[in-house]
Amino acid sequence: MSTISPSFLRPVVAAMVTLGLVGCGETSGETESYRYKLTLAVNTLDGVKRASSVGEVRYRKVRVPERGIMHRIQGEALYLDLGPGTRPLIALLTSRLVSALHQNHGKPQDWQRGKAGWSPDAGPGSVLFRIYGQVSSDDFMDDVKRIARVRGPRAITAADLPDLVTFADINEPKSVIEVDPNDLQAALGPSITWNEITLESTDEPTTTAIATKLPWLPEYSKRGLQLDGSQFGRQKDLANILSSFDFIRIR
Repeated sequence: MSTISPSFLRPVVAAMVTLGLVGCGETSGETESYRYKLTLAVNTLDGVKRASSVGEVRYRKVRVPERGIMHRIQGEALYLDLGPGTRPLIALLTSRLVSALHQNHGKPQDWQRGKAGWSPDAGPGSVLFRIYGQVSSDDFMDDVKRIARVRGPRAITAADLPDLVTFADINEPKSVIEVDPNDLQAALGPSITWNEITLESTDEPTTTAIATKLPWLPEYSKRGLQLDGSQFGRQKDLANILSSFDFIRIR
């Protein structure tokens, strides 16, 4: 498999700079998107538990006030129910904990270092390119169109995943707990191990079920709250770093 060339990453940086201009910039009308499907399967005492989630990332060229490419992700976190009396495994839409916790608690653990491939605002684009062996070009929008057409699940490693969390009590957002993807048992209980992790480009509809699993999420999403109930994330602890934005994004 080939690696991603710098030309694939440069437009993403431009997109991030331009993202703050949404609503006031003039667009060229050119848009492209891809949908991705993440599937997690784990071994439990009751057998293999599996769940998937489909997200979509849209790109749009912008001309004014600066040239660049806006991007926006739509979808929701993956919720894997491990059975009665257990905590769920949740793969967020984002990878933000490495940098945020690093500011407060020193160097990130080795297992956290691979998360740079999952963009907080553009999803797993660079991971998709790598697992499908795609070579990027000078035309970023054409690259997006190309990755949207490839098909078939590909195995990825725990290092390729977005942030993983669980809750001591799913009815209490403050009880959020970070999950180490290389040590699921520490947060989820004995005998919980990986069975399979796959990622793929897809045309399936985006997932819309997590609000039924986390009853507090619709209100938190409506008000834009952090998981500790505050309006602003000051990165003082996990419940303050994470918000509804990490769990669900809608148009």
